[in-house]
This record gives sequence, C-alpha cells and structure tokens, in this order.
Amino acid sequence: MLYFTAVFSKLIAMLLSTIFMIGLPMAGMPAPTLRGGVTITAHSGAVGLPDNSIAAMAAGAAAGAEIVEFDLNFRADGTPVLSHNDPGEEECATLEEAFAFLAASPHLQANVDVKSTAFIDKVQPMAQEAGVLDQLFFTGLDETTIPIAAAACPDIPYYLNVSKVAEDEDFAALADKALALGAIGVNLYYRKASPELSAAMHEKGLLVSVWTVDHLDEAVQAVRTGADNITTYRPILVRALVPRVC
Repeated sequence: MLYFTAVFSKLIAMLLSTIFMIGLPMAGMPAPTLRGGVTITAHSGAVGLPDNSIAAMAAGAAAGAEIVEFDLNFRADGTPVLSHNDPGEEECATLEEAFAFLAASPHLQANVDVKSTAFIDKVQPMAQEAGVLDQLFFTGLDETTIPIAAAACPDIPYYLNVSKVAEDEDFAALADKALALGAIGVNLYYRKASPELSAAMHEKGLLVSVWTVDHLDEAVQAVRTGADNITTYRPILVRALVPRVC
C-alpha cells in the first residue's frame, strides 16, 4: 500500500509541477535562482511513518532526500534517544541505532534536532566511534544553547534557530549574529523566510534552511525565497517539484 501511495504522490507532483511551469497559478512571477541546488531533508516522521523511527529515515532517504532528521533527547540515565519530548520510559529508537543506520548510508547527512542539551557531550564521541561524525549537523539551537553544544561537540556544525522575524528585521545584523555564534546558517519556519533574508545570509557565506514544507504551493514559496534546504514530511513531492521550478 505504501508503494502505491508513493507512486501516486509522485505522479500527482509531476502533473501539478507541470501546471506550475506553464504559469497558470504563478503568472508574472520570476523564476527562482538557486545556489547550486536545494537539498531536501526528510522530516523525522516522513512519508507518514512514526516520528523518530529508523523506518522513517530509511523511507525518507528512499524518497529522494539527501538529509534525514531526527530529534535528540536523553533518558534520565543519560542514554541518547530519538524523541521530541522527554522520553521517560517510553520505547524509543536510540542514537546508537540511528548512527548505525547512517554508517550504512554514508551518502546521507543527518539533521540532529536538539531537544535537550543535558548529556550532549555524549554525542560527538559516539559519532566518532560509529564513523558518522562528518554526516551530522545540529539544529534546534538558540543563543542560549549554542555555547553548550559547541563546547561539548566542537566538530559538529550547527544552525542558529530563528523563531521570530520582525517586519523590519535587520537581516545583515541577523547574519552577523549567526556568524558571531559560529553557526553555518539559520533555520526557520518557511513563512518567515524571504529572498531578502536569504540574500543577506548568502552574502556572509551562510546557509538558509526552512521547515516544514508539505504542499506544492509551500514548496514553490520556499524555493523562491532562495532557501538552501527544505525540510518536509513529503520528500517525494518536494523532490519532484524542485527541479521543475528552477
């Protein structure tokens, strides 16, 4: 059933993207310009599978995503697990299992969305042991948690999460803040992104990652902002669209 759903979704995406190409819903809009292409991140619960499951990561990769996402949390004893909320005693995939999957998929990157920094010092040694250190980057970090993560995991790059963007936001100042914090870019909700924000980041050599894009019009909007990465529950649809609107 999952196979037929995936095939149907891809066919619909191709049909709708063709409609977009001929300009029916976007008449008069300029074609977007990309900086070497857009990467697709499969959300932690991609393709309708359980959040933070190894199955969701495998399905996201099979659907054409270059990056898979999972949430990082910790049990009371310090065990790193994949969970959006405090895991308590619930059954969760472990970070060790996620790293084993990545080790068997060296072409993939992983967006490790940090939900707790309580035992984050465990992450880099585990990644080194598993041989996946160069496949990882952090999101979910702000001005308060970046120093903690950076000190504990100095070899794992990270984005600055941007929760609010004012109408009169000084994008150059935001880029300078990201640089001062040592970030590789900014990560924000796609509706907060804009071509102006992306231009300011790109001018300083920073990346723009947006979340969470799940519909055709949202994907078009995200690409037109100049985003470098798009996080989605539906990588088949977004991957089918992106080459056609570029």
